[in-house]
Amino acid sequence: MSKKSNAQKYILFLLVSVFIMGTLSGCADNPKNFTYQELTITLTDDFEWKKDERFDVFLSSENVGFTAVQQTSEMLEYAGYEINSLNDYCQEILSRNNIPKDKLISRNNYYYFTNSQTVNGAKYTYVHCMFTFADSYWVCEFACKSKHYDRLEDKILSWADSITFSQ
Repeated sequence: MSKKSNAQKYILFLLVSVFIMGTLSGCADNPKNFTYQELTITLTDDFEWKKDERFDVFLSSENVGFTAVQQTSEMLEYAGYEINSLNDYCQEILSRNNIPKDKLISRNNYYYFTNSQTVNGAKYTYVHCMFTFADSYWVCEFACKSKHYDRLEDKILSWADSITFSQ
């Protein structure tokens, strides 16, 4: 084999390798922090801010939606709830949504539970995470089509683990 032929094969190999590496790196999720007031969550740069008056935070990607709602102790007391702890808050949420108490899971500094619902003919799985910070309680929710949940579960829980609060 000639030196020219070997050089051409080597160059072709390099070009194919660069193309493959470029394609693979283009599929990587780049972490991105999103902050609203004292809440910060690390998701990926696939997420974008959305507007919806029902939520304090609404972020969406192609396969997952994230929402968060803050309720202060004062708001809850005014509404007639006796909430003295994060566990009280979680129990109230479970009760109001007819979710069995044994579905509540403690993880790191929060509690969560999952449930599924059919909306407009499509089945969705929701991961509801409850946090407390200062004088507020937060419900942070991830939603995805149920057919994607098994492959997204670990990623969703790692995103939930990334939620922090600061003044």
